Amino acid sequence: MLATGVPKIHNARVRSVCAVVVSYNPPSDILKNIAVLRPQVESVVVVDNGSSEQSLAMLRAGRYQCDFELIENGRNLGVAAALNIGVREVKVKGCVWAACFDQDSTVEAGFIDFMLQAFEDAPSPSQVGIVCPACIDKQTGMAMPIPRSRCGEILSAMTSGSLIPVKLFDKLGTFHEPLFIDYVDIEFCLRSRRAGYTIVQSPRAILYHSLGRITRHRLLGRQFASTNHSAARRYYIARNRLWVVGRFLGDWSWSANEARFMILETMKIALVEQDRLKKLKNTVLGLTDALRGRLGKRFDL
Repeated sequence: MLATGVPKIHNARVRSVCAVVVSYNPPSDILKNIAVLRPQVESVVVVDNGSSEQSLAMLRAGRYQCDFELIENGRNLGVAAALNIGVREVKVKGCVWAACFDQDSTVEAGFIDFMLQAFEDAPSPSQVGIVCPACIDKQTGMAMPIPRSRCGEILSAMTSGSLIPVKLFDKLGTFHEPLFIDYVDIEFCLRSRRAGYTIVQSPRAILYHSLGRITRHRLLGRQFASTNHSAARRYYIARNRLWVVGRFLGDWSWSANEARFMILETMKIALVEQDRLKKLKNTVLGLTDALRGRLGKRFDL
């Protein structure tokens, strides 16, 4: 049964949406997440990026129980490539919308309907490029802030939970595969906004998502949180962030925020995180590769 206040799902809406879930050695609760999502969409496509045989066995068995299509890449092609494979399947199925999800994201009943309602309620629906949900961090239960300009315009949103009209890919191209992982979503958002499209949020659609291993600290009387990403991820974050900033430097509201985040995150690594020397080394390496224009896969994850 749907929760109180959740609108009934219209069949026409269900037929218009295909969900794409990217997996890489996923946790077992991915099947529970898919089971909640499945009745809300026409179909679910899971694109696996070279998971272990144990994880693949779980997915192969679960596809019949949860009714989803499984595409096995055999190796880690990166988040962008996996999403693009999924988007191609969405087009083949003739769906109007692609709903993108990470393997560790969870939704509730009515999620997709709330997202579509936000699109329909937008001042100019034809100019909406991306619909994003309200995001809650699974570990802390805190709402994840969405970057906005001073006038309230949404600057970027996570891929996970985003609802994107398929026709937008025909106009803008697909996700930028050389980024491999990190900032894949942000680059697409900035490209979309540069083309004149807007990003709208559905505050009623809640996505539960994991940001990583969050730890909290206090310094000079102030509290702050650190994400504790691995050294390999620190390379991709630093490289892709600088590369995207360079490409969209004219997007002042966003690029100014990113410059500030870059400095703050580096300070957090140096002050409180483990394996800090390797993370800082990889950060420098990532920045160097960005300046050289070297993208693609460099480290295994």
